[in-house]
Amino acid sequence: MAAAGTSKGNSMATLTVASVQFALRAEGTLEAYTAHFEVLLRQAVDAGAEVVLFPELASTGLLGAIDDHDVTTSTIAADYWESLPQHTEAIVNALIDMAARFQVVIVGGSHNRLAEDGTLRNTAYVIHPDGRVETQDKIHLTPQEHALGARGGDELLVTKIGPFTAGVLICADIQFPELSRHLVHNGVELIFCPSLTWNRRGIHRVKTGCAARAIENQLFVVMSPLVGHSGLPLDAPMHAVGRALICTPVDKTIGINDGILAVAPDDSEQVLVAELDHDLLLASRANPEAPGLDLRRMDLYETLHAAQNQ
Repeated sequence: MAAAGTSKGNSMATLTVASVQFALRAEGTLEAYTAHFEVLLRQAVDAGAEVVLFPELASTGLLGAIDDHDVTTSTIAADYWESLPQHTEAIVNALIDMAARFQVVIVGGSHNRLAEDGTLRNTAYVIHPDGRVETQDKIHLTPQEHALGARGGDELLVTKIGPFTAGVLICADIQFPELSRHLVHNGVELIFCPSLTWNRRGIHRVKTGCAARAIENQLFVVMSPLVGHSGLPLDAPMHAVGRALICTPVDKTIGINDGILAVAPDDSEQVLVAELDHDLLLASRANPEAPGLDLRRMDLYETLHAAQNQ
């Protein structure tokens, strides 16, 4: 377990975050999956975490619970629509119980969900210890998700976690600066990014997106990846790759020259923990070393936007 911190001095406005590098494996039952989840949550809490992030489509391993047919590339679309969403309500209920028992905020990764309008959504859940549940649908879907017939969301969540105002951008969403700018306009200082990538190009897109959003918005970004494989689909197993990551602004106030507060040292399942200092972030925003949020050319942006839409 790796740990790091941004604190300088004795600030009380801190938040200890954990990013879970969660192993994708064939989960034979819902009970096995939630037990796997809880083991890592407990590790994070034992390390002092106050909020714990899990990856995108964190319940994909429950394809292993399908027992009435072989999971192959020919069945996977139906499995994403019909099998995995059947577990989501029970997973959320289990997370509500865990958040209360451990007195921790769980950003429980994202899961397949059938919306009230019948569409397939990729939805992240933020579970508070008092039982409150907040959601964020993935906005920008991959070509593979579009091929499944899934639908992207239309709203962005802004929530409060400890001293931070926070938002959630799922995987590819971190690559679109328009979303993070909207969040910052609404007070966000911390972004959680549950992620699932299956090649090295995807890793670098998400990693670079996280670093860029942290720099340009003077905020913290916490990313959690799914790793490994479950052996499914049988004829073309998906291999999930990535390293848990926590990014910061790059300036002399934060004092981390590459903006990487913490990163998992290898590809194994693990928990990455760091302490984020809210007062230090505010100091960074108040005294930017490079042109920061306060030095944006809002009048120019409005002119450019108007010209673009003529």
